[in-house]
Amino acid sequence: MDYEELYELIQVARGIEPAEIVLKNAEIVNVFTGAFETVDVAIHHGIIAGVGRYKGSFERDISRSIVVPGFIDSHMHIEASMLRPEELAIELIKHGTTTCIADPHEIANVAGITGVNYLSRATRDVPIDFFFMAPSSVPSVSPDIETTGAGISKDEIAMLLSDPAFIGLGEVMDISGIMAGRPSVLEKILAAQHDIIDGHAPELKGKRLNAYLVTGPTTDHETAELAEGLEKIGKGVFLLVRESSVAKNLDALLPAANYMAARNMALVTDDLSLTDIMQNGHIDSIVRKAIAKGVDIRLVIQMVSLNPSQHYGLHDRGAIAPGRIADLLILEDLTEVYIRTVVKNGVIIYDVGQDLQYVEKYKPPVSLQNSIITSRISPEDFALPAKGKRVRAIKLVPDEVVTEEEVVASPAINGMIISDQRADILKVSVINRYSREPNLTVGLVKGFGLRSGAIASSVAHDAHNIVVVGVDDRDTALAANTVINMQGGLAVVDKGEVLATLSLRIAGLMSEEEGTEVYNKLKTLQQVAKDLGAKPSDPFMALSFITLATVPRLKITDKGLVDVSIGELVNLFV
Repeated sequence: MDYEELYELIQVARGIEPAEIVLKNAEIVNVFTGAFETVDVAIHHGIIAGVGRYKGSFERDISRSIVVPGFIDSHMHIEASMLRPEELAIELIKHGTTTCIADPHEIANVAGITGVNYLSRATRDVPIDFFFMAPSSVPSVSPDIETTGAGISKDEIAMLLSDPAFIGLGEVMDISGIMAGRPSVLEKILAAQHDIIDGHAPELKGKRLNAYLVTGPTTDHETAELAEGLEKIGKGVFLLVRESSVAKNLDALLPAANYMAARNMALVTDDLSLTDIMQNGHIDSIVRKAIAKGVDIRLVIQMVSLNPSQHYGLHDRGAIAPGRIADLLILEDLTEVYIRTVVKNGVIIYDVGQDLQYVEKYKPPVSLQNSIITSRISPEDFALPAKGKRVRAIKLVPDEVVTEEEVVASPAINGMIISDQRADILKVSVINRYSREPNLTVGLVKGFGLRSGAIASSVAHDAHNIVVVGVDDRDTALAANTVINMQGGLAVVDKGEVLATLSLRIAGLMSEEEGTEVYNKLKTLQQVAKDLGAKPSDPFMALSFITLATVPRLKITDKGLVDVSIGELVNLFV
């Protein structure tokens, strides 16, 4: 803004000159005081010039409507939607999300700085604002534990943080590295010591939590228990209450949202699937749930506007107040969060039922479209000799990314481990996508539910190697090879037949297709997987977190089984 524009804005704020747009008789939620106020909102050059009584060149009477600040998702991963950023932005607009703070560590684990730069470039011209956290945990664990496609160095973090689009350091996951004082971890934190640092601290309490926090993280989105959440808030943590497609922590943590603690809380999506976004919503869905749980509406709105804007230093938004960016939602009903109109930077960009204009898509680098190197897999690669009478199985926990360890009798025939559908114990394998020669590990998972067939995915947190679970080794190999042939994607097979697929050609994480096409294919994949017996509400999301070696307790990577509580590989056989 230059001198002339600023002076003009002053005259509009004083009421001397008309505003470009005035929303007349708006009932706004004042997120500073908690008051409901009936005012005119004057908008000029995309800025809220004033609230009070104003005249404008264009006036819209919105009596009987509620106006709230545009929603801010302060911790999310673009890649989780499986959409390229331009497609995702169009979907989020409809649900009132006007600002996202994204951690690009998923694509960074695949392609390093090339992947990060792609997301940053592809979000520049979309109709909502994306800010980024420089990914700290790439790789997220030691190379002895898992193979990734790339790394992000402390120098690259410093370079990213010099870009105004990058506002802090992404979630610091390597807790064992912090506790051990590992230089590769601490040097990255030191590179961002004057910036906001996001945390990732599942089940950390007491002195271990203290030790983690003294290094600099100020947030956490991995809390699933109320007492733990209250301890973290009491120690200065800005608690990001997550309600994702797999990890649903809202019910457990909402009781913390009193008039003191709620100012140190935000509602976030983290990893939300496209099916959830299109069927239920985005941040608006979490707001709806929180209100239904009895939390004061004003506190809920604060948690998705003012609170994250202040914590992350985005002081130009997050409230309906003079000088703030005019990011506004006009609601028909506050309790139901029925969004009629979305105003972004002072422009009405969405009215309910409106067809949105798609933005020109930025073409990803060729390397991102050819990111799976491994060659085809044979059924014999999944052969697993029984070397003991008891084995460790990864036990799924419904609606959580955490898993448990359960020791079970070895499901073996003729000296070979097999899947045992009757006991709901299936073979699961992770294939190193970054190695030309087939390189994989095999373990067992309990609670997945498949009675027949196999499902495979190149979305497998955080390294995004290929993960496949199956009843039969031939189907397992077919599912894995289908993903390899697509250069990334999802596949369901049964009895030697490929039943459904979704190509994720961009880094093996995102589709090149339009949002509606991706949604329809995802729905088909999920239904076909459930028809084969899959129990999780989103089988592919659940599968992707079996490999997450930073969240307790037992996980599997291309190197083997990981006991996350000690940060070490453990033997399948007990």
